[in-house]
Parts: sequence; structure tokens; C-alpha cells
Amino acid sequence: MWILYELLLMISYLLYLPSAVWRRRLPHRGWTMRLGRYPAQIRRQLEGRSVIWIHAVSVGEVLAAKPLLDALIQRYPQDRLVVSTTTESGFSIATQQIGVRGVAVFFPLDFRWCVRRALEVLHPRLLVLMEAEWWPTVIRLARARGVPVAVVNGRISPRAFRRYGWVRRWLKEMLGNVNVYLMQSEVDADRLIALGAPKERVQVVGSLKWEASLGVRPSAEALQAVAGRLGLNGRQAVIVAGSTHRGEERLVLEAFQVLRQSGQDMRLILAARHLERLPEVEALVRAMGLTTVRLSSVAPGGGTWDVGLVDTFGQLPLYYGLASVVFVGGSLIPHGGQNPLEPASLGKAVVFGPFMHNFEGIARELLAHQAARQLADGSQLTPTFQALLANRQGAHDMGRRAQELVERSRGTTQRTLEALQPLLG
Repeated sequence: MWILYELLLMISYLLYLPSAVWRRRLPHRGWTMRLGRYPAQIRRQLEGRSVIWIHAVSVGEVLAAKPLLDALIQRYPQDRLVVSTTTESGFSIATQQIGVRGVAVFFPLDFRWCVRRALEVLHPRLLVLMEAEWWPTVIRLARARGVPVAVVNGRISPRAFRRYGWVRRWLKEMLGNVNVYLMQSEVDADRLIALGAPKERVQVVGSLKWEASLGVRPSAEALQAVAGRLGLNGRQAVIVAGSTHRGEERLVLEAFQVLRQSGQDMRLILAARHLERLPEVEALVRAMGLTTVRLSSVAPGGGTWDVGLVDTFGQLPLYYGLASVVFVGGSLIPHGGQNPLEPASLGKAVVFGPFMHNFEGIARELLAHQAARQLADGSQLTPTFQALLANRQGAHDMGRRAQELVERSRGTTQRTLEALQPLLG
């Protein structure tokens, strides 16, 4: 079965390669690390040190892991932290977050020869896998070396649950190699147990994303400074569309154009999920007759612009802080949504589409507390924006409920740390 798995994995990588080259999504700096070969500098940093290895696939998972990273550094100062990712953007954010307290690396391909090399260099005393990053070979070979494995902030979307059902018999063996599962919700825990995970190893501790969102809130001074630079004086209505995907930008822009016909002074800040798509989005904005600017290059005072494009990593919370209303992308297409907690923690009125299965529990909580609105499809963008902008007090109350809900989530990091403590000694 393992040979078949590696064969299928090889075929999938070969099929993905042309697309990755075309879309420029290959982590150019990281291919040697993905083969399990790490630079001499990293080897020297880890030599003779006790290592805790945390794998977070991309930007969202790295940001969610930050409170846990900080807690581990404080609790275990003698350990060196290794944070691995699979994307270039995730690697950049991990490098910023870990600083001198550890090292950021690219995660090895899930082939035996790659994983063995990685384990020989990193030599961890604990492997932590964030959310749904369950790589069978990594888990199996780590346990064979006596390295305990923990899944943290675990989740299983409905779609993933259906897919895993096809390989349940084989999956059960892999699930048995994990020491502890710290799941986001009871629903996630029940799905995991149904797939064959030992019930006694599954705990529900909540989502680290709730607490992580509190740590990225910009200060009032920072918001005032960026608003002044962009020429925003508080009288404009500002719509922020965050982490959008192909197909969503046009819907948001069409809604924006309709709303501007009312004569209200209005701006749109648009952040595409993948920065390599920026020229494509820029061309779309101009084709619709709107004035656009890249926000990092705006001169003090802002000048004249209709649509500001976010063109730098890590700045989205700053722009969320300027919003009158926020649309969270990845949700009008079957991608599964992006994280709505960053704008929620800032007390913003949050809107997302029907496809939120990657944030199922979070979306459910926000909707249950009337702290967000969910659209059936893109045609509802215009009337929803219109209603929220017309009823500023209603939008403010919705944002306040969202912020209060996020504040009540404190404690997830501490529960996670306590659950990991038996594995760390």
C-alpha cells in the first residue's frame, strides 16, 4: 500500500508541475529543502539543540500558530523551534515570526528518502502538525524514530471527510500513529473518530485562529497613519474585499460600481489571495473603467483612486481596520473560504459567501451570534453592502458582537500547551 501511495504521490506532483510553473507557484528557494537537504547554516543552528518541529502549510496556518509558538518559546526556552511550510508566502511569514528564536524551512516531500533526510537533520523531540496536514510517510517515519506526533488546531471539512471515507481502512493505520489530536470543534472530533482515530487520543480545545486574530490587531495610531497616507478622512465608505480568488474580484467590482451610482464617496480596497495574480486583477479593474493604485506605492495624501490593491504580505489586518464593511474571499467559489476572524476581531461587519467549509465551525459561531452575514451567491453582494452601509448602527452592532465573540475565545493556546506537555516531558 505504501508503494502505491508513493507512486500516486509522484504522479500527482508530475501533473501539478506544469501548472505550478505556469502560475509561478513553485517555492524556488525551497526545492532542495523539500528534498530533505538543508543548508549548512540551518544545520549549524540546530546542531546539539533540542528541537520542536511545527508544520504549518501556508500563511493562514502560520499566523494561527503564532500564539502557540510564543507560548512554546516561553515554556521551553532551551528548545529550538523549527517551523516548516510548503508555500513561498508561508515561508516568508514564518521567517518573520520565528526570528532568531528558531528556523523556518520548507516541508519535505512525503517520500521516504526525503523524510528520512529531514528527520536526520531536524531530529525533533516533538512533531506538531497544524490543522489537516496529515502526511502519512512523515507521521510513520517520525513514530518509527520514537518522535511523538500531535495534530493541533485539527479540523476535517465535510468534503475532506467524504474523500477520506474512500481510504478509511488504510487511513486508520496512519491515524493510530498520532499521539494526540487537538480538534477545533466537537463536529471535527466526531468525524475524526468515525474515520478510525482512537477516541481516547482526541480532545476538543477550540481553534487557535480565534486567539491568533487578537494578536494581529493594528493600533489606533497605525490605522490613523495609513488612513492619512491613503487620503481617507473618515467620511468615505470603505469596502474591503480580503483574500479574493479568481472569479470573485469581478463580482465585488460590479457591486462597487452599482453602489457608487448613489453618489456616495466610496473606496474599495481589494486584496487578492495570491499576489502573483496582481497584474491580472489590475487589468480587470482598469477594464471596468475604475482608477486603481497599488497601496504600497501611494504617495502621502492618497491622490485620486477608486480601487486600492493590497500588494504586500501581512498588511491586510491594517486595511481591515479602515473598513466600513468587509467581504471575506474564497467563499463565493468552492474554495472553502478564508479566515473571517481578522476583521471580526476588529469589530467589523463581516460578509462571506456560501462556501465556508474550511472555516465551518468559525462561520457557524459567527452566524449563530448574528456577528456575520452569509450570502447565497454573488448576486447578493450589492444589496448586502447597500443595507450595511445605509444602516451604520446595525453594521456597528454586528461588528461589536463579532469582536465580543472573539474576545471570549481566549484560553485555546493554554489548553493546547497543557495537552502537549505530556509529550514534551
